[in-house]
Amino acid sequence: MKRTHALLIVLALALAAVAGTFAALRSSQLRANAAPKVSAVQIQQQIRSLDRAEAALRAQLRRKPPALPALARPAAAAPAALASAAAPRVTYVRPAPVIHIVHRHDGERTLASGVGSHLDD
Repeated sequence: MKRTHALLIVLALALAAVAGTFAALRSSQLRANAAPKVSAVQIQQQIRSLDRAEAALRAQLRRKPPALPALARPAAAAPAALASAAAPRVTYVRPAPVIHIVHRHDGERTLASGVGSHLDD
């Protein structure tokens, strides 16, 4: 390997190491700046709000839902009409198979010479 090639490889590795170090330092700084800046008073207000919402949900859960209205009864002739209108019978018919014929160059001569004679069976 020539010295210039080795120098270029070393420079590329050094540049990659510097970029990796820079990225790692930036990531650690971002994590430090991402700490939540919320006061204890705001946290307590949020907790009280969530407690009130939970209590309201529990109260709704204890209450019974209103009764459903009665369903209208269908006419007496309708069940007889439904029984006579049975679904028609479906018969599946398979399509005819598709046959592909592949013509090979000089196929008859290879069979006659014995190379493809096992296909004769």
